[in-house]
Amino acid sequence: MTQEGFEFIGEPKPPSIEQFSDIFTLKWEDRNVKMTVDRFATDRRKNITAEITADILDAPKGEGHITRARQGLLSTFRTVIGDCVEFGPSVVTEKDWKIMFKQMQNAVIDKYRMGEPLIDLAEMSAEGKKPHILSPFIYEGNPTTIFGMGGVGKSLFCLYLAVLLQTGYSHGRLKPKKMNVIYLDYEADPSESKYRADQIARGLGIDPNLVHIYYRHCSVPLVEEADVLFRYVREVNAECVIVDSAIPACGDALDASNVASFFNALRSLSTSEKQVASLIIGHTTKANDRSGGPFGSTVWRNGPRSIWEFKSEQQTATNEIDVQLVHTKSNLDPLLKPIGFRIKWLEGSIEIKPLDTLRHATFSVDAPLADRIEMTMQDHLNIDVEGISKKLDTDADKIQNELQRDTRFEFNHQREKWENVAL
Repeated sequence: MTQEGFEFIGEPKPPSIEQFSDIFTLKWEDRNVKMTVDRFATDRRKNITAEITADILDAPKGEGHITRARQGLLSTFRTVIGDCVEFGPSVVTEKDWKIMFKQMQNAVIDKYRMGEPLIDLAEMSAEGKKPHILSPFIYEGNPTTIFGMGGVGKSLFCLYLAVLLQTGYSHGRLKPKKMNVIYLDYEADPSESKYRADQIARGLGIDPNLVHIYYRHCSVPLVEEADVLFRYVREVNAECVIVDSAIPACGDALDASNVASFFNALRSLSTSEKQVASLIIGHTTKANDRSGGPFGSTVWRNGPRSIWEFKSEQQTATNEIDVQLVHTKSNLDPLLKPIGFRIKWLEGSIEIKPLDTLRHATFSVDAPLADRIEMTMQDHLNIDVEGISKKLDTDADKIQNELQRDTRFEFNHQREKWENVAL
């Protein structure tokens, strides 16, 4: 790298500064130097360390690296400056480097400590609620959790959602916005995920070669790699990140602090210019857990904006699994009715079709009582309250109360029976 054409007079001018989450990029155009400061850490004494990388600004990729080191941001940078003098542009003096590091200190420490700025909401435009990127499951820029017992098909289903997002293919009630997806896998491996994604694509009638899901096998807690993930998101212009699954992504420690850090890391992937949604797969070992969230933990319930419980049932010696997703939390919409699917393994493909959960022997108990009453009245036109009570195995008084409460039903005094006026 030659330095011809660079004639520097006086001290280095203050750098331009770009900040994305906790990643700072400083550029000294008059010195042809760039610094990146990221991977911040704060110890018990509030000392801040960070990884500092110096590069020649206009060098071809991979050719302009000067130095990289983890340093306390209040240090003198003596060793690092020595490396910069030795390996950096010959026209940049030791005095220049000392000035540039001091400028970096003053800019980065203050910005890092300040965190997010104050916002006057009155000066903001009211955009309303966030739209779906995949209706009805995933909202733009927000975390969604799908949880359930282990080994029931959650990963397969979320890979199915990734295929829909990556291709923009609408399937039944699922209406995706076409976008790039990053799949962070803490459990399987690339070959297994590729095999499954290809089978799902064939089942949808999509050429597997057209499904470009960005996959990454992970072993380190997500918090420790948030800056790396931030770069990947920008590199491939991803708008959704799928995390499979929550426990290893949190480092196997599900205390409140770890979970909060996990969701903060996901939040940091978004900027004012780009909103990044996330879909987190959570496992629970409690078949009868009724907490409405994974692991029976309130911290896991508070983090996502929307939570779906994943239930499945497989008949013995069949190649089919019936799946139901029950909406247990929403900060953005009223709770939605359960949604069902039937997953069928065929030769070389996986077929996923809608399933009517109201008419499913097992899943129907999760449906709203009014919906179950409506279905029973459709199937048995002259049925009375006692008859509905027997069919649904529900107390007659509860049936009566629901008929009186729901506007779909009206008592016909001439016929002395309840009718569904919505039909």
